[in-house]
Amino acid sequence: MELEMSGVKGGTRRDKARATRRRIIDAARDEFAERGFHGATIASIAARAGVAPQTVYFVFHTKPELISAVIDDSVMGEKTPVPPEHTAWWAAMEAEPRADEALRIFVRGSAPLFARASAISEVLRAAALTDDEVRGTHEAHEVLRHAAFRQVVAGLADKGRLRPWLTIDTATDVLLAIHGDATYQYLTASRGWTHDQLVDWLCLALPDLVLEPPPT
Repeated sequence: MELEMSGVKGGTRRDKARATRRRIIDAARDEFAERGFHGATIASIAARAGVAPQTVYFVFHTKPELISAVIDDSVMGEKTPVPPEHTAWWAAMEAEPRADEALRIFVRGSAPLFARASAISEVLRAAALTDDEVRGTHEAHEVLRHAAFRQVVAGLADKGRLRPWLTIDTATDVLLAIHGDATYQYLTASRGWTHDQLVDWLCLALPDLVLEPPPT
């Protein structure tokens, strides 16, 4: 009985810790989006989350670590966090024999990640211009994104031919530039495109930019 009760208490503590972390991440996402990285403070995030500032520091230690966690949460999802490489749409992309259709599967599958994460990622990028610690956080995320996109391009190259003037590295650069946070934010937030309009355009434009047309 004592072991059973101890397990329940441990579970309750873990549940409370997860709930606290969830409130802090949600509050930080809103504060960063509204005030930018430097404008958002640990005190304002804590107040919005309904916790003490010391609690935010205990869970995340620094503000760069906190915004990094917000981006990770946005990319992997809240309810059942899964890295993109372990999702069903990624597996479908790898299994698709045609390079152009595999690229469209990647665009459709990854677009919701940009919808969730691009605004905060752009906040991080802007702050990295003037803050060395934030720059390190931003560069770490860029390294991961570049590796994932290069994996996609290498898979496309195995399925079909890249445009003759592109290598795997330069094709990765094109994909990162066109299907990126800045492009998503510019077209949706600044120019009024809908998410679906952007996805449809990317599905049309990216195969033409990166791949040789399939034989007729």
